[in-house]
Amino acid sequence: MKERLLHGWNFARLLRLGLALAFLGAAWNNGEWIAYALAALFGLQAVLNTGCCGSACATPPANRKSNAVVEDVHYEEVR
Repeated sequence: MKERLLHGWNFARLLRLGLALAFLGAAWNNGEWIAYALAALFGLQAVLNTGCCGSACATPPANRKSNAVVEDVHYEEVR
């Protein structure tokens, strides 16, 4: 868990953290409950490294490497 929190900070994650801080500042100044809710939402997304669709947005790259040779494809005209 420590590894996940401390590493992997990309632009999208930093953007979510910035939005969380901006909404927290707006909530603190104005006392709006919706701003507190949005700050909590963006803060959790930044800390847990999730997107708006849960883990569906951040898919890890495939580790497989294909050594298969691509053969030429022959097409037939169908009438």
